[in-house]
Amino acid sequence: MADFTFDGRWLRKGSSQKVGEIDRNNIRAWNGARFGEIDRKNIRDAHGKKVAEFDGKIVKDDMGKKIAALQDIQKTVEGESGIALVALWYFFIRK
Repeated sequence: MADFTFDGRWLRKGSSQKVGEIDRNNIRAWNGARFGEIDRKNIRDAHGKKVAEFDGKIVKDDMGKKIAALQDIQKTVEGESGIALVALWYFFIRK
């Protein structure tokens, strides 16, 4: 069983505690603090700097090096796959 769940908006721990959310294109923490944004296939931090890129299967950092595959992320987070899942994973689980 995965440690986290994602319902399309909220990322939750196994105990149903909210960790982060997707608010349109913004990535926010449980308390509303803005961590980053989704810009097409890029993930940017709160200052607008590109931190990752997702091509549909592989997550790469800003230099183009592979960070993880979507299959690896889905082992940790159960839910809808896509760039929203990858962005929440990048900011709240990976770091």
